[in-house]
Amino acid sequence: SCSGSSCGSIGGQPSAATMAEAASEADEASPCAICYEPCAQSVDLPCQCKVDYCASCWDRALAKSFNSCAQARCPTCRAPVRVDYDDASDRLTFGAQVELESADGTRVRLAQQLRPRQIRILAEFAAQHGAPLPLPAQDPPLADGVAPRAATPPAPASPVPPTGTLPPAEAPACASGPPPSPTGAVASAPPPPPTGTSPVTAQRRERSRAVVVAAVRHATCLAQAGQLPRCVCGATLELISVQERARRFMQQAESWRTSQALAPLLQRGAMKIVCDLCNQPMSMDGAMGKLWACERGDGTIKHATSNDICMACFIYHAFGVDVQEQLE
Repeated sequence: SCSGSSCGSIGGQPSAATMAEAASEADEASPCAICYEPCAQSVDLPCQCKVDYCASCWDRALAKSFNSCAQARCPTCRAPVRVDYDDASDRLTFGAQVELESADGTRVRLAQQLRPRQIRILAEFAAQHGAPLPLPAQDPPLADGVAPRAATPPAPASPVPPTGTLPPAEAPACASGPPPSPTGAVASAPPPPPTGTSPVTAQRRERSRAVVVAAVRHATCLAQAGQLPRCVCGATLELISVQERARRFMQQAESWRTSQALAPLLQRGAMKIVCDLCNQPMSMDGAMGKLWACERGDGTIKHATSNDICMACFIYHAFGVDVQEQLE
């Protein structure tokens, strides 16, 4: 037993302050309607439902709904939910979906909203791990005495580390042998320049190719050492082969085959793997050999069909190496 004020009661009855405190604790401990764990902060629902969802369960439920019916819907009342991303607060916002939007329209809209943050994450990753190689400011002098043209590095879309920064001492050493070429094949001796190509042009092309190869190799070595960048959802981006991504795509497609909204798109071949930064379809013929994909796959509404980044976008936003400009 206890006495007096230590019990917070008057005449054996709980005081108003005690009752208010108990009610507040009960509200804070409201269980999630899906996982039944206490919700420290439940989601502010955009519908009329009076249930509580923790942020994680609500996120997964919307992603599952999107992959089932091509729309994010409340798991209780099935009301359509519009999802947006606020970069300033790094949070998702939810509202009532008033206008009909296609599945690809939703995917593209969210990808565009998340794109600036993902680019900043890649730039921060590069700042921590250094650029692939110190790049020369100009082409080396040629034996015939022709003055080389000064190289002009591409202007990155976001801040990148100085191009003269060497990888840290703990950076992994890749497997012995020549570095892989951008096409995934083992680099071999450069072919002779085509007829009519000057030595200056041939040398510049070979240097440009070496810059791209060095960037791809550096990214691959970091991944092999477990140095992986973050995804916008907070999980890790994995470096996987295009064949592995194709296999995961086929697994995703199994859930789409029973969807009235997504099955027709799948049958028409309209469902493709695209880069979420450049919005271009991923090449499945082995170009660059690998790509970056979020380990969470389609488990979040931030990227309900996975977050995929092509190697060209990765080395551009991380290291400032423009593949198209270097190899044109």
